Amino acid sequence: MKLKRNKKRYRYASGRRRLYTRRFMIVSICTILVAAIVSAVIFIGSQLVPRVPVASEGPSQSSQSSASSEKPSSEESSQPSSESSESQEESSSQPSSEPSSSQPEVSVADDAPAYQKKYPDLYVTDRPKMHVLDDDAKVVYLTFDDGPSDLTAPLLDVLKKYNAKATFFNCCQSDYQEEFAPLMKRCVDEGHTVAVHTYSHQFKEVYQSVEAYLDDFYKMYKLIEETTGQKPANFFRFPGGSKNGYNGDVYQDIIKEMTRRGFIYYDWDGDSGDAAGGNVSGATIYANTMDAIHKGCNIILMHNIFDKKATLEQVGKIIKTAQKEGYEFKALDGTLDPSHGYLMTTKEFVSAAMDSQFIQLSDWRMEKEKAKGNR
Repeated sequence: MKLKRNKKRYRYASGRRRLYTRRFMIVSICTILVAAIVSAVIFIGSQLVPRVPVASEGPSQSSQSSASSEKPSSEESSQPSSESSESQEESSSQPSSEPSSSQPEVSVADDAPAYQKKYPDLYVTDRPKMHVLDDDAKVVYLTFDDGPSDLTAPLLDVLKKYNAKATFFNCCQSDYQEEFAPLMKRCVDEGHTVAVHTYSHQFKEVYQSVEAYLDDFYKMYKLIEETTGQKPANFFRFPGGSKNGYNGDVYQDIIKEMTRRGFIYYDWDGDSGDAAGGNVSGATIYANTMDAIHKGCNIILMHNIFDKKATLEQVGKIIKTAQKEGYEFKALDGTLDPSHGYLMTTKEFVSAAMDSQFIQLSDWRMEKEKAKGNR
């Protein structure tokens, strides 16, 4: 009898132990699962929280050595020469094209000339620091003046074929030319740069005064903006170059006013020669351009107006030949320091640019000015 009772008690105790064991295992498993779920939720949550980027300190450029070989400037020549074979310099790090987050405020003194109070939206306040090209940089900037025209679309086709970029200094000299204004949007859409070359391109009119120049400039500036949906380039080109037979009495004041507003300008250091007249042969244009490229010129002057078919016919050949020699065709973006041999008016530009609150000249130029005691 006692044996039977003991067996019952044993079975009962064993059953309870097994029950407790199962409960313990279930509780342990649930605890592990809950811990795993909580860990997963925490991990996923941490991945979804947006990370705050470290604020950039703005574009930087490493110091450049003061070069002994400077491209000839306007102090030595009245026109940018395509004969220059002097090498050029570039900082080892390219400046960022991103605008600074804190932009200077625009202010005009009460006693300032009346034209300074015009067009408050005609300022470049986010200009990055400029640079110069390295000695051995094989970079070519084809620049086309006086368009758009009936030759613009076929020119864009050629550029697209060779994956080359260019810069268009545009104007609107007639109602007929205005019909081709929509092509400026195609230029921008395909990666080229569109900049102001004044609206009328009438030398006697635009060079009457600073105010006359601003009025004409602003008209073209707004046409480009309205047509392309984007701000025009932060640089421009004077009709006839920054110093010519029509603007001798006013060019310095125009330079001061445009740089005060944050704009820079480019002339050229290589000339295709296509402006000499409608009878310039394609062979001459090709030879002039390739000669300039081989001599180290970077900014090539060309035209895209209605009678420049010879230029159009040679562009493809020029690009193809130069690309085989390792040259790259880019569009100007306003970061190339124009005082590095691309101006007829280097001295005037540098002086005005150093007074501008918006323009940062390249380290190369600033080293030169420091050596001259101008800094």
